[in-house]
Amino acid sequence: MENKTSRYLKYAIGEIVLVVIGILLALQINIWNQERKRKQLEHVLLEQLKSEVLTVYGDMYTDYNVLSQGRNSHFNIMDYLDGKIDYNDSLAFDFHFITQDEYIYPKEAVYSRIKEEGLDIIENDTIRNLVQSLFESLFPRLSKGNSFTPDITETFNSYYLEHFKLNNDYTFQYNKVYDNDTLSGRIFRDEDKYPITFEENGVKRYYTIGYLPLDNQSLREDHKFRQLLYQTFRYRNYKQFRYRSAKEVIKMLTQLIDKELDIQHD
Repeated sequence: MENKTSRYLKYAIGEIVLVVIGILLALQINIWNQERKRKQLEHVLLEQLKSEVLTVYGDMYTDYNVLSQGRNSHFNIMDYLDGKIDYNDSLAFDFHFITQDEYIYPKEAVYSRIKEEGLDIIENDTIRNLVQSLFESLFPRLSKGNSFTPDITETFNSYYLEHFKLNNDYTFQYNKVYDNDTLSGRIFRDEDKYPITFEENGVKRYYTIGYLPLDNQSLREDHKFRQLLYQTFRYRNYKQFRYRSAKEVIKMLTQLIDKELDIQHD
């Protein structure tokens, strides 16, 4: 009787151990599957994130060119106001470019998805921190309504309405080819050329840019205009600094993402 009881207990214990082992194996397999799916999701999100920030980088490349041209035009106009150069046709374009402001409009669909999953979906600490810095700090400061400086175009608007007229002389020529930029296999190019000719309803049309002073001598003597130039020069410098910072972060981020994706692929 005791032998039967002993065998039964051993059998029962063995069955319990097997059941426990089976449960533990099932749990471990489930954990492995969850980790594998999470890793696959991270891979997809990193690819999408890279594509998204490269699109923003392309916009920033163009914006920065506009701001840089505004800076060059500022010095051209200052030389004219100070009598270092005579009035010339190209100043019409300079009077346009100093009024131009730019903002970014970043897509945040991928970043929103990352936050939904939890930022730790990105295992690489450096990538995670750079992404958070871009979307939580750098991008907002370059977005409309969040900039730390007044809008340059709005700063000039009322003054220009009183002291300038539109340039409608299509013989004035402007052509500027900007330096190319490359990032992660993409090439960014930009060019400004005016006037633009196009055809609409069988009629040849022209479009150009530029402003002409209503009174050149009064403009040279107007301290208010110089003050506006000074203010907007500071605004533009600040924005250019922020653009450069964001571009450098995007460069570092895309390089790190490329390395991470290569590691995951291997």
